[in-house]
Amino acid sequence: MTPARRSEGAQVPSGPEKTDNNRGRGRKGELSFDTMTKHLLRAASEGPLALLIHARPDGDCVGSAYALSELLRCVGCETAVVCSDRMPSRLSFLAPDGRGFEAGVPEGRFGEGARAIALDVGASSQLGSLEGKYDVVLTIDHHSGSAPFSPVYLDASASATGEIVWRIARNWYRTGVISGIPDGVAYACYAAISSDTGCFRYSNVTAATHRIAAQLVGMVPDHAGIDRRLFEIKTPGRIAAEKAAIELLRSYHGGDIAVCPISREQILESGLPYEELDALIDVARSVDGVKLAFSVRGERDGTYRVSARSNSDIDVSQICAGFGGGGHVKAAGCTVRAASIEEATHMVVAAAEKKLPGGL
Repeated sequence: MTPARRSEGAQVPSGPEKTDNNRGRGRKGELSFDTMTKHLLRAASEGPLALLIHARPDGDCVGSAYALSELLRCVGCETAVVCSDRMPSRLSFLAPDGRGFEAGVPEGRFGEGARAIALDVGASSQLGSLEGKYDVVLTIDHHSGSAPFSPVYLDASASATGEIVWRIARNWYRTGVISGIPDGVAYACYAAISSDTGCFRYSNVTAATHRIAAQLVGMVPDHAGIDRRLFEIKTPGRIAAEKAAIELLRSYHGGDIAVCPISREQILESGLPYEELDALIDVARSVDGVKLAFSVRGERDGTYRVSARSNSDIDVSQICAGFGGGGHVKAAGCTVRAASIEEATHMVVAAAEKKLPGGL
């Protein structure tokens, strides 16, 4: 269970703190870390804030949002986590009420036009149906290929947005803004980082990631329980999605490329839970010898959502950028417009083959 939230956290583990006022700066509109923390405090002092996260929410954006929500409550700011999609049931343990958010714009003070902070959002289009409906006063993100749509703090060296939120918590504690870091902040930050690093297995893990993890483990006794919830416990829907992925799996370019395509009609006919369809990309990238893995799935609006993963030194964010998407070197996504699932799959495979040795 999620530990009880409180305004006075346990003693915060000490350790070297990496602080670089220019970290995150580079493009016009990007803020330094110190400027961002001051901007965040000022925004919190001016009233309630909606915390916007990207469509098809994952553990990093959900954990980061709930961690920041609790941190902002410590300085008297009311918040609500808002997403175009509903809370995935497998992540509901991160919500203080055990349920989390519903899909779309809520009523009341956190409704359309409210001031907001965007977390783990690399481009406004990633907000889905929320795009353009909020007054976004700050974005906090770690995606190198982001397209800023508000004042932004971007740290592409961070393994997860949860790393940045934890640094904010540590900064506010050290500078006296808060008297202690709530246990719930550490809990949610650990979950965010573990989620985006594949339980610290992915190449985005750095020495700084492990230093932060060491601090968090000191405050989160049940860190192993978090990892089990994120990576071991599977719903019947998840198992069904993995079975479907194995049956749909296709191989291209001599086994270098693996793709799991599924049409909107197949999703509806099978009854697979939408929130479990990330099993498609997990199965595709797990095949021995695969350098590039993709899932292609039909969306309600007739487009095709592509998730991409790299098991090599090929940058999948560049492949996705060709379709207006982006992300990280090893993990990215985009939306493809095509007449059918077959055409969408062909377009993705053709783009991927150009990046492989001997590609056209």
